[in-house]
This record gives sequence, C-alpha cells and structure tokens, in this order.
Amino acid sequence: MNYPIKYIENNLVFNHEGECFAYYELLPYNYSFLTPEQKVQVHTNFRQLIAQNREGKIHALQISTERSIQAIQEKSKQAVTGRLKDVAFQRIDEQTEALVSMIGDNQLDYRFFIGFKLLVNEQEVNLKNLRKSAKNTLTAFFREVNHKLMNDFVVMPQDEIRRFTKMADLLQSKIERRFQIRPLDKNDFGYLIEHVYGKTSTAFEDYAYPLPLKKQKETTLVKRYDLIKPTRSLIEENQRYLKIQNEEDTLYVAYFTIDSIVGELDFPSNEIFYYQQQQFDFPIDTSMNIEIVANKKALSTIRNKKKELKDLDDHAWENNNETGNNVLEALEDVTELETTLDQNKEAMYKLSYVIRISADSYDELKRRCNEVKDFYDDWSIKLVRPFGDMMGLHKEFLPASKRYMNDYIQYVTSDFIAGLGFGASQLLGETDGIYIGYNLETGQNVYLKPSLASQGVKGSVTNALASAFLGSLGGGKSFSNNLLVYYAVLFGAQAVIVDPKAERGLWKETLPEIAHEINIVNLTSEEKNQGLLDPYVLMKRKKDAESLAIDILTFLTGISSRDGEKFPLLRKAIRSVTQKEIRGLWLVIDVLREDENPLASSIADHIESFTDYDFAHLLFSDGSTENSISLDKQLNILQVADLVLPNSQTNFSDYTTIELLSVAMLIVISTFALDFIHTDRQTFKIVDLDEAWSFLQVAQGKSLSNRLVRAGRSMNAGVYFVTQNADDLIDEKLKNNIGLKFAFRSTDIQEIKKTLEFFGVDKEDEDNQKRLRELENGQCLMQDLYGRVGRIQVHPVFEDLFHAFDTRPPLHQTK
Repeated sequence: MNYPIKYIENNLVFNHEGECFAYYELLPYNYSFLTPEQKVQVHTNFRQLIAQNREGKIHALQISTERSIQAIQEKSKQAVTGRLKDVAFQRIDEQTEALVSMIGDNQLDYRFFIGFKLLVNEQEVNLKNLRKSAKNTLTAFFREVNHKLMNDFVVMPQDEIRRFTKMADLLQSKIERRFQIRPLDKNDFGYLIEHVYGKTSTAFEDYAYPLPLKKQKETTLVKRYDLIKPTRSLIEENQRYLKIQNEEDTLYVAYFTIDSIVGELDFPSNEIFYYQQQQFDFPIDTSMNIEIVANKKALSTIRNKKKELKDLDDHAWENNNETGNNVLEALEDVTELETTLDQNKEAMYKLSYVIRISADSYDELKRRCNEVKDFYDDWSIKLVRPFGDMMGLHKEFLPASKRYMNDYIQYVTSDFIAGLGFGASQLLGETDGIYIGYNLETGQNVYLKPSLASQGVKGSVTNALASAFLGSLGGGKSFSNNLLVYYAVLFGAQAVIVDPKAERGLWKETLPEIAHEINIVNLTSEEKNQGLLDPYVLMKRKKDAESLAIDILTFLTGISSRDGEKFPLLRKAIRSVTQKEIRGLWLVIDVLREDENPLASSIADHIESFTDYDFAHLLFSDGSTENSISLDKQLNILQVADLVLPNSQTNFSDYTTIELLSVAMLIVISTFALDFIHTDRQTFKIVDLDEAWSFLQVAQGKSLSNRLVRAGRSMNAGVYFVTQNADDLIDEKLKNNIGLKFAFRSTDIQEIKKTLEFFGVDKEDEDNQKRLRELENGQCLMQDLYGRVGRIQVHPVFEDLFHAFDTRPPLHQTK
C-alpha cells in the first residue's frame, strides 16, 4: 500500500484512487446518566447518520490525543485577575508540579473523526459537459505525466475543489441536524498523520502543520514533500508489531482486527467505544473503514449465500448425514437478515474494524495487547493480530485510505454500527480553569470556570451563576464549597461567606498567603456590637432598610400582611422611623408606644420581648450605631457567634424563640449581601450561604434567595447554597436558576430520588441510586453548565488546604 493522500485542502482529502473524503470532528456527546430512552434516541440519530448514505464509504476514527498538563495550567493562568494574582500563579505552578508527578506530563483525551466519501452527482449529458470532461481527462493525464517526471508538485484544478467543497458544506448541514461537528483543517490532518506515525510529544491544540498552497488562476499547487512530511519516521516491521522511531522517542505499535463476533451485541449496554475509554489507562485508537453495499446488491449477496448454505444442507440430507449446527445457525441468521433488508430497504455495510495499541517498550505492548484482547473477549468479540499484516493495517488509520484486506470483513447493519457508541463520552467541566478534582470513571481532570455561565457559552444549558452543594453531614459538601470559593478568590473573584457555625474563624492563620485579603467579621454578643445588624445601620438606601425592617419584624412577631389590624400599625410605625433623621429598629418600639391604639402597645411589647436574648441586641439600634462592616477585601467572612439554628427537619411553626432570632439574623446578613452584589459588575462576586436550609424554609428566606439569584445573574455574581438535600431548595424557580450542582453521599432513598430528579436524571434507575449511595467522603455527583452529569473526586492537592477547609472535629491526641 502506497501513501494514500494525494491532496489536502480545508476538510477535504483526495486520494490516488480519484476519491474525495470530507472529514469532520464529531464533538463527543455526554453519555453518562442517560435514560434508556435517551440512549435509544442517540442510537437512532447515529443510525440515520450512517444510513443516509446509500452508497460510498465512511471512515470513522477514535484517536487518543494528549493534552499537556503544563499547557492546561498555563492557559488557566490567563483567567487570573485581581490583587492575589501572584499568589494564584504560585499555587497553579505548585499544582502543576504535583499533577505532573501524579499522572505524567500529559492527560489522555479521546477525539472522534468521521470522513464521508463525496459522490459526484450525475450531470446531464450535453456537448458542453462532454467538452469539459474531455478537457479534465486531458489535464489529469498531463498532471500525472508531470508528476511522474518531476515528482515535485501535486496540481489540483480549482473547479474540482470548489465542487467538492459545496458538497461537503451540504453534507455538514445534514449532519448538524443530529450531532455537533466541526470540519477538520490541515492542522488536524497533520496531527492525525503524525500520531499514526508515532509522534506524541505535541498537544492536539498546540499542533500546527505548515502546508503552503500555491493558488494559480485555475489550479492549486502543493509540494508533494509537504504532504508526506508528517510521516517522517523510521519504521521497522516485525511479524506482529511495528517499531517506530523518530526524533523524540521510540514506539512499539500493534494492530488487532475482528476475527469473529460470537454473540449478540444488545443495545444499550454494549457501547464499546464508550466503555473502553473507562477501561484503559493507556492510549488506544480505533479505525472503522466502512464500505456501503446498496440494498439490491446486499440482498443478491445474501441470497447467493443462502443458496450455498441450502446446498450444504441438501447435500448432507442426500448422504444421510446430520447438517452441522453452524450451518443451520448460519442459515437461520441469513434468512432473518434477508427478511430485515427486504422490509427496511436499507444498505449493508462491509466493516473493517482495526484497533491500534502503542507502548514505549515491547513488554509493555504485550501486556496492553493481552488486556485489550480480554476486554473484547468479554463482549463476545474475538480479536486477531494477523502475521505480517501490521504495515497494511497501520495505513488504514490514514485519512482517505482504502481497506487493506478482505480476510476480516464483517458484514453488519447500521444498527450494529450505531450500537458501538461512537462519539459517546463522559465529559465534565471546562478545558481549563480551576482544577477541582478528577472524574471517577475516566480519571480525567475536571476544571471549572464559575463565572462562565453568564457569558452564554455555546452548548451550555444554563446561564445561571448560582450553585448548590447538597449532601448529608460529613460527606464533604462544606469542604468542596470552601475549596471552590478559595480558588475563585485566587482567580480574581470577590466573596462573602455567611458562616453561621463560625467554622472559618482561623482562616487568617491557616491561609497565611492570602491573610491580608481575608476580612473576618465576628459578630459576638459584646455590647460594642449592639445594632450592627440593624437594617437601618446595614443598608445604604432607606428604601432597602425599610423593606428589610418589615421582613424582620413580621418574621419575629408572626404578623402577616393579611392581618388587617396589626400589620397596618406595624407598617405605619416602620415608615415613621424611616422618615426620621435618626433611624433604628429600637425606635420602632418607641413609635408604637406613642400610638393610642392598644394593639400598637401590644405589638411593641411583643417586639421588645425579643431583645432580652444575649445576641438579639445585634438587631436593635437606637440610631447611634454606625456601620462598621466593610466588604472591601477579596474574601469576607460574616459569622455570628451563639446562633442556634433549627434542625433541617423542624417545621417553621415549631421554631423556638432563639431559633427564630438566629434565622432572622441570617436573613439580615444575606440581605446585606444583596448590596455587595450590586457593586462593580466587572468583578465576579460570590455570596456563599452555609446552612442555607435554615432560612430557605421560611417565606422571607425564599423571597430573599430568589432576589439574590436574579440580581446575581445581571450583576455578575453567583449565589452558592450549601444545604442538606434538594428538598430544601423548595421553590421551583430557584431550582431552575441553579447552574453548577454538587451532590454528596446520601443514604435515604427518598433524598436520593429527589437529588437525582434535581439533576435531571432517571430517579428510578437503580444504578443511578447506587452511584449516589456508594459515594465516599470527598466524592460527589456533579452537573456542569452543559447539563452533563458525572461522578468526581474532589482533590485539594495541597495538605495545607485540606487542613484549612476540613470541618471535622480534631481527634484527641494521646501523649
């Protein structure tokens, strides 16, 4: 087999057989956590994609490309802004060093490429077309003569290129109805060829293939040397493997093909392309060279085969012999296939399925080959490594190549090809950004960009910046939340953490590198803090202060806006205080006492009864308190000591007085965060609500949460809800406005079902329930901006971060 590629332009590849292929990258689609119905829909789409070609050829490639960890991390640095830039760069560099030492210089990615042979439409036979055809034949003859004599340039007529380009554009629009694709370019082809020839040092995104084309009036010239340049390697062919040497390294490569398929591959659950990504920790490439056999021809071939099998059966009967089981089974299969093809009028497909395995040493290659062979054995597929055919199978991976041999052809239907799961993958997160952990199924690093949702990224299913961290106690939700907020702040975000359990009070000591940008506001019950959480002290605008004062006092007293007697009195007193020069919640009590209505005095007594508790005076100012809470630092922590939060299962009607006060303070602090959200739109901001369930259960808390989320979207701010289960996010509007989702271990079946429903996956699927139930500490179910769901291991990398964010009580040390 000679080098097949004659000419490359854009996504078109011409070979020496006179064929033109248009190649596209099939952007991987997420296949994890899909329901059986969704899998069937993907299968149907792919089957229609294959079946739309009634004749011609298809070349499908699954290639294991490499992404440099160093390059990913360096690209992540480009997103860093703010005052902690130097600290962020240092952390990223240390992180890079740690990741490289753990998983090597590169991370494996799988990419999917599919090429279709473009068929020239039959033209009307007329004198003009006959002349043009004769001219093309003559110029093609001269081009071939020049090529043989000069061996320097390949000459291509531009008319031909334009004609095939139009056909490729039409094909692209047809494919895009079902899948996301991207036309390849010369760099992609250069990478593919070099990859097959053993060069693996350059990351896919960074690869450049210089292919200068010289455009003339009617033709385009390209140096033949430039076309074969990516193949520069020394190949030593052995009986069962190739030894490929180039400037960088030496690679040992072996090729398998399918000998026979001894069992049924039922769909779903037999998507080989999908599962082999999870199975192997080494690169494995696959080529499917598919020749389409039109329905009439396929039926004719099958009927001839049926006659042969019947002849064998008749011959055995005439000689009083038993017909072999294999003949009877084959006859049954052929009859079934004949019926199917006769009914659906579809084509048959001659499939050459080749697997490429590579390694740095021959011993490692043998180990990998055995592993791949065992994997396919489990799927009832028998692989063979043909003696002396390695070079021929090697060239099947080249774009526009032809099938090497007919010995191992499999005759299959479009159903079989669609059922292999070509393009199915498990993708999570972004290509770069904040490293949060790794995918438990594939081992791929997971990166996040918390501020990206509002940018309307292509393919995303949400533009919501809000996030939710769900899970029972001790699963790791607070730890993961802290880690993400910390890195977001390093990358330039500004954050306010509402910390009702006072778990972050030591961060200045445990995170010394950013201590100068940490502001911890510890609101104790000391007298000097009196009135600091009074709405009239906290809020900048009078209107906001009045609105919050109404919310707090109606919440504490239980006076509803539907109470026609008490509510107008309370509303009137608050309005009166708002209009004064000196304002404070304590003055509302005074105004109520001045009212002659006995009900007003009763309300005043009710409000005053709350002020006796230790920390209640934080809410009540006499108008002399000044706001001393500043949120100018990049990381601000607001914690109120002595809060007693209700249990998540407690009904609002059963809240004790101290629990009511505690929730009221959280509402005040969270409302204060609204002011913070409305600062500079250029800076991404985070409002982090720990123990969010405590105030999401009350009307004021729900209303506030919706306001925070809505304001956050327009003001470039994300609200992070840390709560115990999806049921806490009661409001459907709120649920629909949450982008990133993290769910940690849960054991209660009802909670598991609600969480799966929140993630939009099948809640009745036992495998899904098991995945959530069996998560270990630090592992979670994650849904990204694109709606993709997977399981990740949160990975802090650094020991100091692990200790800083660990919220478990310390173990007693014995001396």
